[in-house]
Amino acid sequence: MKLGFVSKLVIVTIALAVCTATFLYFSQAKEQFWFWAALLFYFIAGLVIGIRTQKAVTSESNSQFFTGVMGGTGLRMLISLLFIGTYLITSNLKSNQFIIYFLILYLFFTIFEIYQLIHKLRAEKQSKVDNATP
Repeated sequence: MKLGFVSKLVIVTIALAVCTATFLYFSQAKEQFWFWAALLFYFIAGLVIGIRTQKAVTSESNSQFFTGVMGGTGLRMLISLLFIGTYLITSNLKSNQFIIYFLILYLFFTIFEIYQLIHKLRAEKQSKVDNATP
């Protein structure tokens, strides 16, 4: 059974949700809403940006590939900064635990996206698909 990008993203998110629930249970962190909001935020961002990046991989133009992949990475960083800025402005308790958790989520989801990208590129190379600009 071959799992697609979306199903793998769901599995990674569920695994991180279990880790988050365990962490919140043992740490008794305050404002737990932000932890769950961050996980949901990265799931939705990963879904939108990941599908966009996957489409850029299959494009026939190298410039479209580069723009899609680098644009997705830049967009993830920008919206992550907006989320963390919103947290810092609206939260009564500025928790270092949450900031570290948020950065770990950023790292996990970025690594997942890069892994999926490399996996897709490797599959195309094996099938002898030429990604050259005409």
